[in-house]
Amino acid sequence: MAEAGTVEAVADLAALISRCAQLRADGLSGDGEAWAATASTLGEGEESRAAWRAGPEAARALELHARRVG
Repeated sequence: MAEAGTVEAVADLAALISRCAQLRADGLSGDGEAWAATASTLGEGEESRAAWRAGPEAARALELHARRVG
């Protein structure tokens, strides 16, 4: 947050928290993807997150996340 320092970064975190809360309430997965994509593209918008999800680093980040929460 401090590094991004933008209103967009704050909005991204608010959207992330909302999305993950909804996923958990519905008993669905996907929170790892949301956290990893948002963290790596904080303040850059949804287009950047979508591009990140398609990249090779996404699989590694999700594997590490699954180990931590699984």
